[in-house]
This record gives sequence, structure tokens and C-alpha cells, in this order.
Amino acid sequence: MILDAGAGWDGACAPAGTPIPGEAFASVTFEPPALGGCVPSPPPEPLPVIARFGKACAGYIGQPPEGYDLCIRTKTDGSCWDDYPEKREFTEELVDNRSCSACTCGAPEGGNCSADLFLYGDAACGEEILASEGIGQGEPRCADVSAPSAVVAMRAELTGADPGSCTPSVSKVTGTVEKGEMHIVCCAPRRSPTGQTLSYTCPRL
Repeated sequence: MILDAGAGWDGACAPAGTPIPGEAFASVTFEPPALGGCVPSPPPEPLPVIARFGKACAGYIGQPPEGYDLCIRTKTDGSCWDDYPEKREFTEELVDNRSCSACTCGAPEGGNCSADLFLYGDAACGEEILASEGIGQGEPRCADVSAPSAVVAMRAELTGADPGSCTPSVSKVTGTVEKGEMHIVCCAPRRSPTGQTLSYTCPRL
């Protein structure tokens, strides 16, 4: 017969299922504690898309507001005008379909743990029948029962814990960034109030 408190048992007093009559057994094998697995981190987010953004304004006249350049459509042959020599390409929309694969952890390595295990004849874990102390990892222990009594509940105490470490997986980016329709415009050099040409770098978002 096997007594199992189920996955995630923290050692608190737990019923042994159907009570086991004392005459049904003469010895008990205490299984050793096992190292629990590592909990992986949530998947990260892909790095943001670095891009320049443009805003088209129909019929605009005058100097562009701060942070903007004045641009117009290309000639019919796709070339730029003398006063608007800087050709720039923009896509109408970027659709980011990327995601990161889930993180996983390998089996724990290099750790060790030990525990005291107790069997009881009552559901409140007050009537101790048998105890086995200091059971280490990989050390099952068999104990004879001198005065058999029904087993009703069980309890455990962790006495030593070295969790070890787990080898993590490397999350990978899947999916693509889809581009919409391409638009080409010609932009005028930015000038200062005195007429000098200014160098300008579009903001990176």
C-alpha cells in the first residue's frame, strides 16, 4: 500500500486516504524527499522596433513645426525635386506579429534535501505511531512496526534544503514584422532662421 499526499504537499498534517489497519502491515518504507523543479520566468517581450515615423498633412504651407520636416511627393519618374532633395521611404503601417517562446528549466542539479517523516493514528496528527528522522535524498528507509496500529494521517518536516540549480532554456523570437504599403517622399533640408542648413536626425522611438 502506498501513502501519497499528492503533488505540492508542504508536509502539513494530511489524511492517509482510507485508514490502513494495523494488522495489514509489519513494516514501513519511507521514501526519500525529492528536489522540486524550478519555476521558469514568464516569456520576455521582443525588442521594440526602432523606426522613423512620418505624418502627412494635406495642403500644408509654411515652415514645418518643431520636430517635423517639410516633404512632398516625388516626381512622376520617382526622382526628387531640387528644393526637396532628400528621398525618404515610409511604410504605411507596421504590424508586429512577433512573440518570444516560453522559458523552460532543466531538471535540478547539485542540490540535496532531508526530511523527518511521521505516521499518526488520528486525523489531527496527535497520536504518533512511527517516525523516521533525517531521511536524505536517495536514501529510502525501512522501519519495523513493533506495535501495529491503524495509520490515519501523516506529516513531514523539512530539515535541510539545498535547492541546487536548473539549466534554463534560451527564449527565441518567432513571427515577423509585416510592412504595409511603401510611400516615398522628398524632403527639404531644414534651415535655421538665418538661412543656414541644419542637420536633423529623426527621433528614434
